Amino acid sequence: MNKFTITHQVNKLNLYCTTHTTCTDLTEHHYELAHDESVCSQITTVPQMPVADIPCICLHITAPAIGFAGIWKPDSGFCKNLTGDWSLPQHVNLSHSAPVISFFDYSGQNCFTVAFSEANRDMSYVAGIHEETGEIHIDLVLTVPQTMDGCHFTCRVDCRSLPFHTSIKEVSQWWDTLLPDKPMPVPECARLPMYSTWYSYHQDMTDESLYNEYRQAAKMGMRTVIIDDGWQTTDNGRGYGFCGDWEPAALKFPDFRSHVEKIHALGMKCLIWYSVPFVGEYSGIWTRFKNMLLSFDATLHAGVLDPRYPEVREYLISTYENAVLQWNLDGLKLDFIDSFRSPEELRPETGCTSCSSPVSDTSLFSDTPLPCAKKDFQEVQDAVYCLMIGIYNRLKNIREDLLIEFRQTYIGPQMRRFGNIFRVGDCPLSGITNRVGITDLKLTSGDTAVHSDMLMWHEKETPENIAVQLINCIFATLQISVKINTLSPEQKKVLEHYLDFSIRYKEVLQQGDFVPQSPLASYPVISSRRKNVCILAVYDSNCIANLPQDGNIDEYWILNGCLSSSLVLSLEDESPYATSVQNCMGECVCQEESVFSGICTLPVPSGGAILLKKVHPPRE
Repeated sequence: MNKFTITHQVNKLNLYCTTHTTCTDLTEHHYELAHDESVCSQITTVPQMPVADIPCICLHITAPAIGFAGIWKPDSGFCKNLTGDWSLPQHVNLSHSAPVISFFDYSGQNCFTVAFSEANRDMSYVAGIHEETGEIHIDLVLTVPQTMDGCHFTCRVDCRSLPFHTSIKEVSQWWDTLLPDKPMPVPECARLPMYSTWYSYHQDMTDESLYNEYRQAAKMGMRTVIIDDGWQTTDNGRGYGFCGDWEPAALKFPDFRSHVEKIHALGMKCLIWYSVPFVGEYSGIWTRFKNMLLSFDATLHAGVLDPRYPEVREYLISTYENAVLQWNLDGLKLDFIDSFRSPEELRPETGCTSCSSPVSDTSLFSDTPLPCAKKDFQEVQDAVYCLMIGIYNRLKNIREDLLIEFRQTYIGPQMRRFGNIFRVGDCPLSGITNRVGITDLKLTSGDTAVHSDMLMWHEKETPENIAVQLINCIFATLQISVKINTLSPEQKKVLEHYLDFSIRYKEVLQQGDFVPQSPLASYPVISSRRKNVCILAVYDSNCIANLPQDGNIDEYWILNGCLSSSLVLSLEDESPYATSVQNCMGECVCQEESVFSGICTLPVPSGGAILLKKVHPPRE
């Protein structure tokens, strides 16, 4: 077992701690916290983790960093390299990231995974290498509101030698056993391709122009439309100054319910976008809510509503409830929930760099209104939970198959209770960012549907490059945001082919045994297997792709997500295979029967694929 130590300090709390060994190299450390004003232990922590004079617990975890190569966090993106324990703190709470950290070796095996049961509270941590000893040091501070009578908190430590992604997936399953709310059910339509208006139209949309796109999208297999920002305003300046009233722009949509009915007539579902926290200074409700804000950003002409006010929460909940009822919507895209943060959490010295909120840090403090007796919560995240569970409870009574989309980084275990679609954060044209984001999301999202960011490309892009971008996203539900009517015949063929492929193999791609390789190299090879079918995608032509083998796989698909015209595969199987090579449009360019042994170089066009189907001997 990897030796490690956990020490703790408390401030204004009584503490009872027990350790339970779940199995070899897997332990749980349980903490029972209770308020006691007579207890005020001196907290010792790293200088980068200033702790106010509030009730909290600080854990200090150390372990020898033997064989450690990288660190995985839910929002780490491309930054999976090891850093020092002098790094800036990371922040986790209900509306941002998830409470798990995983250290892995050069082969992608787990070395040391630490997860925490608290999915709602504000938590700050620093995790990195201690230069003087070659150990990892993790310093964590968990605050406990004074309004809370007590708190049970568990630290789970996994030192088992197993693939890092397996350790992380088991953490997600562990959270499901702890949280009282069940994850939101996922309708089948959440796993079918969707058309989004954002990159294709931004805010410059009309009833007629969008309907022309929907018709083509439906023919290509897309089964849901997401009407993004722009439906509610005639201002196309990309700001948030007009957010808050949430009424369709009459010049764009003379009859919004009729527009939704036209979508339904195509056999498609309809979601519309809401910027949940933002209220613009040009909106009709600005006067009502301008003194109920967490912050205000003059450059965006918008403030972030304070959910600790019951009036704020009821306004938002009733807005969504009325919209679903009035316009017969199938779901909502709820954006910027990670902007609900206390001013203290976002101060520049805390080093929060991963928040996807567009609100600038420095504006969050000078204009923040003082506390008011009309608030019924002390902590922002407690109020966010009340808001989100309120939205879910009111809307599920209208339709049980509701679709709710969230975006990185509000993708933690508690957020799975309020939404059933987790989408990669905005990354226009970046297939690799989509690939890394999809992979990271899939490791902690359980059965929640994981979606790519919307795919778009230049009107003169080559079919091969479009195919490579689609392959980068193939293990998620595809969201498409191009003007379909302007695509060239070749571009359209590529899109039709991979949409069809993603639909035919959606159970393998989205719900199979998902195995990402080499996290430090941004997952250059990814595979997913379900029953007797395995799909493997290669994103680096210099990699040798090892095909999973156990004797039960009859069908392999190997997708070429590179610009090269060949792939190097390793398959130790003397069985004959019928091979079919396809180009990026799904057209067969070669067929033959082969026997593979060891490492083989196979010709596969860029953006194309090769299908290997095992040839079984005839029965006697």
